[in-house]
Amino acid sequence: MANRNERSGAHVNRDAERAREEKRVRLAAEKRRTEAVRAQEQEAREAVRQRKARMARKKRKKLWRRIKVTLIVLLILLVLAAGGLTYLAIRISESDVNLPNVYLNGIDVSRLTRQETLEKLNAAGWDEDAADPMVVTLPMGVGFTLDRRTAGVALTADVAAEAAYRYGHTQDAFDNLLCFLDGLTDRTDVALSFPLLDEAYVREETGKAVERFNEKVAGSSEARVDLEKAEIRTVKGAGELSVDSEAIVSGVCQALMNGERSFEYGQIDGTPSMPDYDKLYLELKAEPKDAYFKDDGSFEVVDEIVGCSFDASAARAAWEQAELMEEIVTPLIITEPAVTGESLRGMLYRDVLGYQTTVYASSGENRCNNIELAASRINGVILMPGETFSYNETVGQRTREAGFLEAGAYANGERVQEVGGGICQVSSTLYCAAMFANLETVSRTSHMFRVDYLPIAYDATVSWPSPDFKFRNNREYPVKIVAYTSEEKELTVEIHGTDVDGSYVELTNTMYAVFDPTYTSVQTGWGAQATRHVYDADGNEIATIKEPYGSYNKHPEDIEWPPEYYAAQESAGTGDATVVFG
Repeated sequence: MANRNERSGAHVNRDAERAREEKRVRLAAEKRRTEAVRAQEQEAREAVRQRKARMARKKRKKLWRRIKVTLIVLLILLVLAAGGLTYLAIRISESDVNLPNVYLNGIDVSRLTRQETLEKLNAAGWDEDAADPMVVTLPMGVGFTLDRRTAGVALTADVAAEAAYRYGHTQDAFDNLLCFLDGLTDRTDVALSFPLLDEAYVREETGKAVERFNEKVAGSSEARVDLEKAEIRTVKGAGELSVDSEAIVSGVCQALMNGERSFEYGQIDGTPSMPDYDKLYLELKAEPKDAYFKDDGSFEVVDEIVGCSFDASAARAAWEQAELMEEIVTPLIITEPAVTGESLRGMLYRDVLGYQTTVYASSGENRCNNIELAASRINGVILMPGETFSYNETVGQRTREAGFLEAGAYANGERVQEVGGGICQVSSTLYCAAMFANLETVSRTSHMFRVDYLPIAYDATVSWPSPDFKFRNNREYPVKIVAYTSEEKELTVEIHGTDVDGSYVELTNTMYAVFDPTYTSVQTGWGAQATRHVYDADGNEIATIKEPYGSYNKHPEDIEWPPEYYAAQESAGTGDATVVFG
């Protein structure tokens, strides 16, 4: 049973193997058939391709033969044409007339010789037209002209005639031929195609004009206050405006190339700024105030304040309506005060209240030195109201170190040489000037002997440390002493101050004989007194002032003593012990 099953299974396996083998054989046969078919198809396609290739080669050969024939024919034609064109080009180049359809600024100069062209241009006023400049206008009235010939856009008649002929008559014959052929259908205006614009020339002239513009708009738009003219001035836009020089150059060049005879540039760059009139109003606004003297007794002047104002609204409106670079003048409202600082200062020392001149021409050199030195010491001294002048304090002690020299003076009735001798002439001259100025005498001492440079009682002797000469400024304004000498040896002392009422002083003097108490018939001197007579401006005497009394001795040699006087002196053994101040 088992064997039968085994034989049955082996039989099945062999059948399957046989079936598979048959299938492989069948598939292999089919593959060979397919490949054979494909090979046949490929051979057929290759045969077709080869046939087409042979046909294409035949066609190309035929086409090439045709092309060669055509090219040969064309070459023959071109050779023939080139010969003709060359001949024509040569004839054109050698021609002495312009080409057809040649114009100069619209003037037909076709087929004319250069001379004929020139004559036609002259007849048409060509040079006059070429000389017509380009007019350039800029803002602010600035302008300039350009010579169009210099700029390269206008030709003279000679140059234009030559240019018309040179068109189509160059060294390149075929280029001339092309120009000729072009002229058969189109017109050529040689003047329009000729311009060689000189931009450097345009830029240079534009630069000059821009400089003039800048000069016109230079300055400042700020408000300028002129109190003397009572006005505020401002120029609208000054220092704030400009023009674009490159834009001007570009516009001018384009206008020149277009054949235009004028060009206007109106663009201004920059925005003008209006002054701050309200702020300026507050700065200038002031109420008038009189000048016055300070109340500290210094008579220092506090200056006046001038009233000032203006209409700020009107100023703004005028500015807005003004043209650029127009000057706007705004009036100031000035109110002058009643009293000015100048008038107050002018009151001080404006009047000569009193003066005196004495002569010292007979004095020696040393005495002259002392007088002139003492005069310089008192010159310019100012006394405020109520202040007292001291001669000794002002001049100082008379010493050689101070510059004083020895000169004649009196001591104990004798003539001696003393440092500072002669300065009493200065104090006496000052005393007279002070009396005429109606200043109060504080301290005054007469000389022991009469002086020869002033009337009696008008002198004032001084010595160090006393006696001193003093006077007080009893006026309501300061006074100043002005002392000077001249080459003629005249000493003048003036009192400068403020004459408020026009009053004046006249001096008189009264003399009394003085007799010796023992020898009562013998005159030994004089008593004397000066008197001021004060008058108002109308000549009415309003005051009489007695000056300090003074006594003057006769010189010893001038006294006429009786014989008994000399006998008494001889028996007593005494001498004259009189003290004299020099």
